[in-house]
Amino acid sequence: MNSQTVEKFFKCMESGDVDGALSYLTDDHVGHDMGTGAVMNGHDENRADMENWTTTFSNMKVEALNHIESGDTVVTELKMTGVNTGDLPQPDGSKIPATGKSIELNGCQVAVFENGKMKKSTQYYNMMTMMAQLGLMSE
Repeated sequence: MNSQTVEKFFKCMESGDVDGALSYLTDDHVGHDMGTGAVMNGHDENRADMENWTTTFSNMKVEALNHIESGDTVVTELKMTGVNTGDLPQPDGSKIPATGKSIELNGCQVAVFENGKMKKSTQYYNMMTMMAQLGLMSE
């Protein structure tokens, strides 16, 4: 059942519906982005992170390849694709101009649910792979 919520969350991200995506998170949701090291607490910080992804990458697709559900936890193997048409924010506040290049990332999300909503989520993916596909570092 919770894996269906993950699918709906991904569809909202694909369409740029950040409000819709937020509706699947608890108000105190904690998001962990293992690619950047960022931790987002609550709706405001998670909104900023989601808006960053949806404005940095157009034509975003998030495909769930496999779900493993146990109790209140859903582990999802996924593939994300998109085109870098927006500036890429850096941890120091600077921005790398859009490259116009496509990315294809394989990753994993671990989501912990409470009362039908995601209370905690952790995204695992290889940032070096993304940077190489964008031509920002050698492969």
